[in-house]
Amino acid sequence: MGTLHYTSKALLPAETRYSPAEKMALALITAARKLRPYFQAHKIGVYTNCPLKLILQKPEVSGRLMKWAIELSEFDVEYLPRTAIKAQAVADFVAEFTEPSIEVAGMMVERSKKVFKWQLRVDGSSNTHGSGAGVVVSTPEGDSVECALHFDFKATNNQAEYEALIVGLKVCTILGADEVEIFNDSQVVVNQVLDEYQARDESMITYLELANQLLERFKEYRIVHVPREENEKADALAKLASATINIWPKTISMIRLQQPSIFKSKEVGAVFGERDSWITPIKEYLVNDVLPSDPLEAKRLKYRATRYSILNGELYKRGYSRALQRCVGPEEAEGILRSIHSGNCGNHAGGVSLAHKTLRQGFYWPTLFADAKRVAARCEACQKIANNIRQPPKLLQSITLPCPFAMWGIDLIGPMPTATGGAKHAIVAMDYFTKWVEAEPLVHITKANTISFVKKNILYRFGIPNTIITDNGTQFDGKKFRELCDKYGINNYYASPAHPQTNGQTEAMNKIIKHNLKAKLVVKKGSWADKLPQVLWAYRTTERGSTGETPYSMAYGTEAVIPVETSFSSPRVQLFQTELNIDMLKCGLDELEERRERAQIRNTVYQHRVAKYYNSHVRERRFSLGDLVLKRVNPGTRDKAAGSLADKWEGPYQVTGIAGHEAYRITR
Repeated sequence: MGTLHYTSKALLPAETRYSPAEKMALALITAARKLRPYFQAHKIGVYTNCPLKLILQKPEVSGRLMKWAIELSEFDVEYLPRTAIKAQAVADFVAEFTEPSIEVAGMMVERSKKVFKWQLRVDGSSNTHGSGAGVVVSTPEGDSVECALHFDFKATNNQAEYEALIVGLKVCTILGADEVEIFNDSQVVVNQVLDEYQARDESMITYLELANQLLERFKEYRIVHVPREENEKADALAKLASATINIWPKTISMIRLQQPSIFKSKEVGAVFGERDSWITPIKEYLVNDVLPSDPLEAKRLKYRATRYSILNGELYKRGYSRALQRCVGPEEAEGILRSIHSGNCGNHAGGVSLAHKTLRQGFYWPTLFADAKRVAARCEACQKIANNIRQPPKLLQSITLPCPFAMWGIDLIGPMPTATGGAKHAIVAMDYFTKWVEAEPLVHITKANTISFVKKNILYRFGIPNTIITDNGTQFDGKKFRELCDKYGINNYYASPAHPQTNGQTEAMNKIIKHNLKAKLVVKKGSWADKLPQVLWAYRTTERGSTGETPYSMAYGTEAVIPVETSFSSPRVQLFQTELNIDMLKCGLDELEERRERAQIRNTVYQHRVAKYYNSHVRERRFSLGDLVLKRVNPGTRDKAAGSLADKWEGPYQVTGIAGHEAYRITR
């Protein structure tokens, strides 16, 4: 005679959100655990119309399915197609017609029995471009209120989800909703609101407290976790708000949040009534022995209250820097920080120093350090007098060319001491491949002198280059110079005067020339123009660390004879033979291409080594359209009347466009 065994299990709130396949596997694993002796002693046949065997054997199954598959592997389980038998009808009826229930505000509510007139769908988005949120409110009349939220502050995904929920609840309250059904695709936020997950991070705890306070203003509510595909409209609004675009569709309401909602206690109180501060529950417990209804919160409050005491009706905390520190609420905290930071006795200290000074003055609140950093970071005076940022904002971009004399950089040196003939400036041109340098003294910096130098020292000697890089001075950015470049098909690129590193090779060459001139001119500084050819000759015949070759050999295929070889009779001079010299020159020319290729490889390795060191100090700074930024004050725009007290930064400017790689267009 056979024996009939059955087992059942009530699904936990988290298990109600399993997929149908996962629920089917959960039923099997539950039966295997409760009827383990039978599973071990017999071969088990599982009749189902679900492809359980295929699901459990797939390599890309989720973590829980993988664990269940391993647990079931110790049994002899055979999966069979379900046939029409009467015993299966009862299981089908129970599984298919039992409605799951959810817990809302401490009560078990069946989904099928309550239909909410107001519906709220929210979603948050955070990526490298920015953060935003989307809110969609459906009214009982069938209308829809949609808005996108763009955050001017950095937020994580969970913070963006909470911001969307908080703003959505505010909108529902303003519209007069008394009950609402909330849909969100964030499992963390939904379960924290339902008190199934515990919020551990301080910001998450504050967000959760604010969300619960707003939910208490509704007579009834339900919050439901839905898949992302069922929350498409709110998800699309969130992605739109977090994108780096400047022009929004006119049909969509766009709201910019300057700071997180947890910092806006005054605004919340103005809309929904005055909020109780963090001081209230501690005072209520110490004075009236009132504890929260939640046992965990009550235990936590008792532990915190041991560090506080009441004196003349005020709450004080037992501190370390001071015996007693007066506890202040959010309204007073902002004023205290600003007074200490920028008041009559304020020294515009940084965030940590400001917080320590506030503690030493005898004040305390839980978010003191975070608020102090925020106040110091947003002080306009501190931003305008801040030191110049020395860390590079982007990765180094090296320039490498495949052939000599194809790209030249041109720059000016001066003013310098007046030389013979009245020269006060020098114009310098450098080839990026061979490192060959041409330079010439100038009496006046004019367009005609610049064009004459380019023709005589570059075009007529080395041919027409592909590219010339200059700054955007009037002598290079004039009509005649542009016509010269257009005539010969030369690409002319400009480097910003505020960022001369764009033409870094020529800038480095200028430093070398000035350094060598200083060394040669000990007394008579005005004879620099006469010494300039010697400096150029010394440079051209010196091996460069980047290529391992001298610029002279890279250009002409052989090394130049320098004065020391004739003065002290080097072997090359002593053993000179005309015919042998001609043969060696021909061999050197045959080897020139290979030497240039080796030099290019060494130069590439050198650039990678320099880039690795440079990039290790990079602190990337990126901006989005609409951001407010400060610009470094140039020497030409500095307030000369202020002298050494002039601001180092000016603005604010608004980012209105992207000009190129990590370059932006800004306007007042």
